[in-house]
Amino acid sequence: MNGRAARHLILVGGGHAHLHTLRRLRELTGAGIAVTLVTPARHHYYSGMGPGMLGGLYTEEQVRIDVQRLAESGGGRCVIGEAAGLDPDCRLLRLTDGRELAYDALSLNAGSIVAGLVPALPGVYPVKPIANLARAVERLRDAGCTAPPRLLVVGGGAAGVEIAGNGRRLLGDRGSVTIASAGPLLAPFPPLTRELVRASFDRRGIRMIEDTPVSGWTDGTAILADGRRIPFDVALVSTGVKPPLFLESLGLPLAPDGSLSVNRFLQSTGSASVFGGGDCIAFEGAPLARVGVYAVRQGPLLHANLRAYLDGCPLVPFTPQKRFLQILNLGDGTGVLVRGKIVRHGTLPWLLKDLIDRRFVRSFQK
Repeated sequence: MNGRAARHLILVGGGHAHLHTLRRLRELTGAGIAVTLVTPARHHYYSGMGPGMLGGLYTEEQVRIDVQRLAESGGGRCVIGEAAGLDPDCRLLRLTDGRELAYDALSLNAGSIVAGLVPALPGVYPVKPIANLARAVERLRDAGCTAPPRLLVVGGGAAGVEIAGNGRRLLGDRGSVTIASAGPLLAPFPPLTRELVRASFDRRGIRMIEDTPVSGWTDGTAILADGRRIPFDVALVSTGVKPPLFLESLGLPLAPDGSLSVNRFLQSTGSASVFGGGDCIAFEGAPLARVGVYAVRQGPLLHANLRAYLDGCPLVPFTPQKRFLQILNLGDGTGVLVRGKIVRHGTLPWLLKDLIDRRFVRSFQK
């Protein structure tokens, strides 16, 4: 590759697209490939179960995966740190603490961050990282010791809806839950999905404010664009996602939204030795929705292409599925299943989601 005796693969981030490689790391380390995982934290929280953790359906331990253990048990090493920049020509990754790591191949699966303003105020949390939901639970419980707790969810997408529904589950009949959306709830979804969610929220006393963005904040109060003020003890901000800002420091081609630009082999369009998967990438001319199913599906192919690149073999293209299954956990023992134009609501969709999610996470916890 570049003259070094040992081939070195660096995985930046332990997210959905890298989990497959971490589970099968022995295939790489056993072939003489040194593997280093760079991650800001020991655990990766599975986003699909995050709202359920907020609602008390799952414990923190049930929704997180010990990626450090996966890396080390597979013969790799784990570096707790964050990427700051890249020298693609010298193949060096720079960390925020000043360390530099040399690589022969590098893969980015650094996830995404919440788009929009998240003020540094007490009780205001972005929904990413998912661990913030556990902090929100603690604060709501503390607030409930003196008065009925007040939860505000900002953002009317799938994550915001699930968080609002599970927030109501957490608070029960005590306290208030408000969801405020700049547009209609679940705007990209089929109309029936919105009707079902609105009916569920109406029955459960969840206040819905649509087509009115939050335009300002003060301590304990969100200010809407129409001047209304919503007091809260906890505000969870779920206003869409965007790529992590450090991608701008990589010196590689980026898509207009700041994602790493990749070709159909999940390979950077500016450096053959850099690959990527999940929320932090965008395909040339054909962006994908930022949903976990694509990252999970990219995992096996990313693993195969990293090995193929290091071995000097041909790469395999990724073909995204045109339709995918989404199930919303409403927090009341029901779910809304959506696949294309098909929409179903009830207990069975929720049970299916619970089964799929538990099975997925457990497969990496063994």
